[in-house]
Amino acid sequence: MELRDRIDALIDKNTYLIDIFPKTVPRKADNRYFAVEKYFQQNRSELERKLTAIILKLYCYYDFTVITEDSAAENPQAEELLVLLKKCFGGNIGYINIIMPECDAMLSLSSSDLYMTAYNVSGELKDMLSQLACSEGLFFYEAPTDKQKEQK
Repeated sequence: MELRDRIDALIDKNTYLIDIFPKTVPRKADNRYFAVEKYFQQNRSELERKLTAIILKLYCYYDFTVITEDSAAENPQAEELLVLLKKCFGGNIGYINIIMPECDAMLSLSSSDLYMTAYNVSGELKDMLSQLACSEGLFFYEAPTDKQKEQK
């Protein structure tokens, strides 16, 4: 299966978020979330460090296929992975998708998001992601479905 097809298939699977918030923030009439989001966007270094730590720790347990908009690498050296993460966080590349072939799961980072998305995680990987997020002071929860978003 081609990488693009594999990514598309994984995106349709169960989705979890590793986030600074414990659950999706509901809409408020005064739109206060956007002021808070602006603050966190302007003060990202701690979040970037936490997400990097989670990814590096996972890399010790699982093989990675790392895909960006213009490259793909299987099990890059840790230093190469760090360079890609810094480029993503710095906005030099728009996203990084990390496929873990052993468990048919994927992590996705976007340079503009304050969270990381995990697709098709279950069992040991799900438990590990939850523990790693918690250890970094982040939250791990199931992403709301479109139906749940419509109810808000």
